[in-house]
Parts: sequence; C-alpha cells; structure tokens
Amino acid sequence: MYSFSLTQLHALLVLIAFSSSVLAQTQQEHAEDLFQAGYTLYQQRFGAVAITPLEEAAKLGHAEAAYWVGEILRKRYSFITDEVEAFYLQAADAGDVYAMLRFAQKGKMCGTLKNCNYDRQKWLDRAKEIALPQARAGNTQAMMAVSLAYGLSGSLSEELEWVKRAAESQHSFAQYWLAVGMLDAQQMGFYWTKESRQDDILKWLRASAENGYPPAMLKLAITLREQNDLEQARYWVEQMAHTDYYDAVVEAGTQIMMGPDVGEILLPSISYHFEKPRPVQGAALLMAVHRQTGKSAPMKVIDAYREHLTPEMLKKAETLSKELLVDTPIIYYLPKFGL
Repeated sequence: MYSFSLTQLHALLVLIAFSSSVLAQTQQEHAEDLFQAGYTLYQQRFGAVAITPLEEAAKLGHAEAAYWVGEILRKRYSFITDEVEAFYLQAADAGDVYAMLRFAQKGKMCGTLKNCNYDRQKWLDRAKEIALPQARAGNTQAMMAVSLAYGLSGSLSEELEWVKRAAESQHSFAQYWLAVGMLDAQQMGFYWTKESRQDDILKWLRASAENGYPPAMLKLAITLREQNDLEQARYWVEQMAHTDYYDAVVEAGTQIMMGPDVGEILLPSISYHFEKPRPVQGAALLMAVHRQTGKSAPMKVIDAYREHLTPEMLKKAETLSKELLVDTPIIYYLPKFGL
C-alpha cells in the first residue's frame, strides 16, 4: 500500500488539475479548428459536407458551431425539427444571441406538423439582455444583433439606428447592409430627395469597400459604372481581383481578360471600358477560381473569349494561375441570420 506525504499529495492534485486544464484547452482548440473548417465549407456552399465538422465541434461544446448545424438542418427540412431545436437550444443556452433570435422569429420556424409554441417575447428579451450591454459598450457585432432584435419586434427606427451605430464604428458588413439593404432595397430613413439618399448609399458602400468587404467592392464598382464614373469603377474591379469573394473574383477576371471586348462578347451595359484586354492575367484569375472551387462558370467565360486567346496566352495563363489564390478558400459571404 502506497503512502503519500502532504507535499506529495498536493503535488499530485496540482498535476491532475493541470492535466485536466490542458485536456480542456486541447478540446477547445480542437473544437475551434473543427468549427473553422466547417464554417469555411459552409461559406463555400458545401453545407452537406460542412455539417460533419460542425456537429463534431458542437459535441465538444462549441456554441456557434451548434447554431450553424441548426441553420443547415433547418434549411434542409425547410422548418424546425426536434433535432434542429436541440442544436439551437444548445447554442442559445451557451449565449449565442442569433440562436435566441431564431426562436423569436414569427412564421419562419415551424412546419404544419410540429407544435412549437415558443415564447417569442421571452427569447427576444433574453437576446436583448445579453446583446444590449455589449452594444452600448461599443461591440459592433452586438450592435448588429440588437438591430436584428428590434427589427423582429417591429421597431424599425431602432433597427436602423443600431445598424448606423455599427456602421459609424467601422463595421464593414453594417456599412454594406445599411447601404444596400436598408437605404436602398427597403428605402428606410427619411430623405428630402432621391439624390441625397443615393449619396448616402454611395458613401456607406465606399466605406465598406475601403474597409475591405468584397461584396461592397463589387456593388460599388457596378454602381459607379452605372453612374458613368468609369475610372473609379475600374479601380474597384482591380481591387476585387485580390479578394476571396467568388462573384467579385469572377467579375474581375472577366473584365480584365476581355477589356473593351466585353461589351461585344457579353453585354454593352456591363463594360467598364478598360483601355485594352489583359488576356493572360484575366484568364489566369479565372483558372485559379476554377481550380479552387470546381465551378464551371469561370471556364465558360474563358471559352466565350477563346477565339481571342492564342495557345501561348493560355499556356502563360495556366502557369500564372498556379501562383494565384493559393491557400485562399473562395467563399460567398453568406450572412449569419439569412433566410
């Protein structure tokens, strides 16, 4: 029979506690790695594959992973099921405000065969209770959650106000959503003239683009093109080429490759009137997107321009493409609280 001194016993207890702490930390790190892998797949629109690492992360206690599993399953079944509910509850109980807001929604959650009489007001109040103090302290993510909570409760002026606060605090998605979603699509806020509204839309789009948000770069380039500010529009097309947003990179590759020919080959209205084609650079970018995503659309664009591409150009483009978008997952910037 072994006997331990008090010193030895204390050392043993410290070792056990340390080992448990290391194990817990390792599990948390593993959960985060699984979450990041799954989230990237989700943003690539591979939800059916993304669910596996996200579920594993959720089993290890990762709250946001549980939320995304709930999202994938809800979209799969078109409404909430017992399984979906369990994942949302896991996320909500761990403090995920967006999971709480799913329970606060009307008309989005339940199918005809499921009775889910959630206390929507309770979930709404709980979400605000968590997010409001953080938002008032300057947390821009919390500001966006608070905005959504007010929107769900029908307080549209408060919804707009909190998005504005986040935008003014340099939250790039808030700036984009304020411009595209609220001021433009929903026509929120009061303006004396259409021109002053459009000025604000352009201001916030530009702010978001300058903060590096690729969907804003694409929308800004298109808006500037429509306003015939072609020099600035072309600048943002060039910037889009260096992002990870699928639509933006394909647009940039197309415009750079075809240059002024894009109007004749595709549509005159979509031309940015580049001075000349840069077939090698543009085709290389499209090839790189195809390599990274497996999507056929980029190669179809190249096919549409093939009579302008010599074998030498294509060979150079293929070589250059191997240097582009390396280790860059091409994603779609899907929102956390979408349809």
